[in-house]
Amino acid sequence: MLTRLIPFALAFGLCIGGAQASGHNEDTESEKNKRSKTMKVMRTQAAPVLDGHLEPEVWEQVQPARNFYRYDPLNGKPSSQQTEVYMLYDDDAVYIGAMLHDTAPDSVLTQLGQRDSGENNSDMFGVYLDTYNDKQNAFAFLISAAGVQTDIKYSQGSEDWNWDAVWESSVRTHEGGWTVELRIPYGAIRFPKAEVQTWGVNYMRVIRRSREKSYWSHVDNSVSGLINQAGRAIGIEGVQSPVRLQFMPYVSGYVNHFANKNGESDAKDLTHSINGGMDVKYGINDAFTLDVTLIPDFGQTQSDNQILNLGPFEVKYSENRQFFTEGTELFNKAGLFYSRRIGARPVGYGKVKEQLVEGEDIISNPVETQLLNAAKVSGRTRRGLGIGLFNAFTGNTYATVQDSTTGTTREVLSDPFTNYNVFVLDQTLPRNSYVTFTNTNVTRASGFYDANVTGLRMRFADKYNMFALTSGGNLSQLYGKEDDGSTTLGHQYFVNLSKISGNFRFGLNHNVESNTYDINDLGFISNNNEISSSASVSYNFYQPVWKFLSWNNSFSVSHSMLYEPNKFIAMDFNASTSVRFRNFTSVWLNASLRPSDRHDYFEARTFPQVFVRPPAFSSNLGVSTDYRKRLALDASSSYWRSRRYDQDSWGFNFTPRFRVNDKFSIANGNSLNLEKRNIGYANKYTDAQQQTRILFGDRTLTTVSTTVSSAYIFNERSGLTLNMRHYWSRAAYQEFYELTKKGLLQPTTAEQETYTSEINDINYNTFTLDLVYSWRFAPGSELRVVWKNFIEDQGGKIENRYFDNMSNTFAVPQNNNFSVKLLYFIDYISLRNVFSA
Repeated sequence: MLTRLIPFALAFGLCIGGAQASGHNEDTESEKNKRSKTMKVMRTQAAPVLDGHLEPEVWEQVQPARNFYRYDPLNGKPSSQQTEVYMLYDDDAVYIGAMLHDTAPDSVLTQLGQRDSGENNSDMFGVYLDTYNDKQNAFAFLISAAGVQTDIKYSQGSEDWNWDAVWESSVRTHEGGWTVELRIPYGAIRFPKAEVQTWGVNYMRVIRRSREKSYWSHVDNSVSGLINQAGRAIGIEGVQSPVRLQFMPYVSGYVNHFANKNGESDAKDLTHSINGGMDVKYGINDAFTLDVTLIPDFGQTQSDNQILNLGPFEVKYSENRQFFTEGTELFNKAGLFYSRRIGARPVGYGKVKEQLVEGEDIISNPVETQLLNAAKVSGRTRRGLGIGLFNAFTGNTYATVQDSTTGTTREVLSDPFTNYNVFVLDQTLPRNSYVTFTNTNVTRASGFYDANVTGLRMRFADKYNMFALTSGGNLSQLYGKEDDGSTTLGHQYFVNLSKISGNFRFGLNHNVESNTYDINDLGFISNNNEISSSASVSYNFYQPVWKFLSWNNSFSVSHSMLYEPNKFIAMDFNASTSVRFRNFTSVWLNASLRPSDRHDYFEARTFPQVFVRPPAFSSNLGVSTDYRKRLALDASSSYWRSRRYDQDSWGFNFTPRFRVNDKFSIANGNSLNLEKRNIGYANKYTDAQQQTRILFGDRTLTTVSTTVSSAYIFNERSGLTLNMRHYWSRAAYQEFYELTKKGLLQPTTAEQETYTSEINDINYNTFTLDLVYSWRFAPGSELRVVWKNFIEDQGGKIENRYFDNMSNTFAVPQNNNFSVKLLYFIDYISLRNVFSA
């Protein structure tokens, strides 16, 4: 069926796409002028004083950018308010001044928020600088009417909100609206070494009370991409990239208390430490920057949202360590780099038990390796060649075992000294196209195995930015992992053809992963050994229709099978629709159908034993109200049903958000998921005939999650935030079945004591609390005071009452960590100017 759909979708899409592409050639002159704007930038002899007041003698020496056009809602219509933006430069920085006129100045919204949060209920202004004018990469600097800064790095369609730059800003509200002044030093951006510069530029304004977003150079929301629709800034001459050398030394102190099991305080429960280190940024030349972290400290990193995992695959948690999240867009582009592998569980953690001799016990087995240092070099040449090099080292990690008779101890190496390396070459091509080469390598000492992955990824779009062909492939190599020391090779490749612009869009995708493909030493893949194909179509209304501001609809079909042996897995159909009403309430509905059995080759944990999952249907309905209101609500419900084993599940999510005032806001997330007859792997046992039997359990699975996220922001530089989460999941077994060779379930004939000794009901709880006070007392410098509380409890006794369960959870040992960290930003240029004065 899929092979019949693909040619039809391709032909239909090409016909409609061709018609819409022709429409681009028939744009009126006014439509072209919306998109191809050019502004002249002037050199200033006197640097503006950043006080929110636009001095005429400074700013009016250049013609301002005017005539903004709406992006949302009513895409393409003139902005409801007038905006004037001025751009100047000198030998040290670029200066942006903006006069944001408003006919109702008392209605300008000024909610305070965290830096880079992007969630403030506030008017906004932003500038996007495509300094290489390649229409794919840019630096964005945004400021709210309350003075809160946000900076984002754009790279070929991706947004890096973790990128941080040091720049200055000032805002002022007045009877005519509000004004903005920005100073962006050349050390905060990168640009080509050329006497005459031509930059891509766009300006953005958000009028929050009407939820209007507009751009100076019109951004058509039916066209793929943002940076490729920017205007141009000309007139920048004779500027040079400065010496970019920045030091960020830190000192931190920690006090940790982990009570013993009987809950009594004891001296050994309380530990403390004082740490110091430094991050260094060095501009090797105008394009490339070296980032180094020396003696890193990640103790204040946000806690993970841990869950109960009953499935066969590893859970992928987000990376929260800033060094690994900031400026890593090149390294993550091919999907081969999962930075949490660095400093993760030792590769030999589970094999320590195998190395015990008779009478020995494990008394400590660290679950994390120690990161010694990490460095990255990245940048892009004038000809669009991006180069990235990442390198990190972790030290030896040892488990300690003890002889129960003599009391003597010895160390067992669970993870050796290891080098992690990522190398990327990324060549931008015209019309939002690129070619990317990526290599990741893990080299371990002491006879442990090594790993290497090499990949190539390409994207080619037509000149109308209407169609795109993306393809690529990877080769994985494991050296010495097998007992005979041989090399294991695996491969993956994919091809995708999509119509990426216009109301009607489609996508055709084919992906192959061999049974030996493995990137998990420095990347992440849940499972390999799969061939998948899919086709999708969508039709979107970007302009208001009926009572909707916008309306999106999509349908897709997917087919999957094993790579080796070549066997069918599943076919799925998915449909979705989402609408946004004129009152800015959004509603969405998703539905999925699996009309035939799904052949699951992984749940049994014994390949190629299959578990045949019956046909199923699922749906999801959700609503999100207007965030401008003091009280807003996100809510959704889900339903899943499968007849053969009389399985079903219900899910509910309810998140009210309340804004007390411009400084204080709180959100409370609540979710409940009930699964009746959740059937999955439970255990294995050997019968009287010495045959291995695989047991599946019929369990009732109940999961409750509650979160509280709150912020009290004192001013644009300091604030207090709270993130609290309680997660409770219980699995109560009802019956047990044996899995037949054909993948079906049958009642077990063994005595219950034979197989249930290692199977217990699960009552899993985790509680995390992160209370953070942050103060940016100077540009790039910060003081952070953090209290973290962590509780984890997994028992075999099912609790039925929520508050009884909570009481038991808080009775178990809990880890409390209090820390203070001072980070100070030192810029070489500023330091040199001070000493030369």
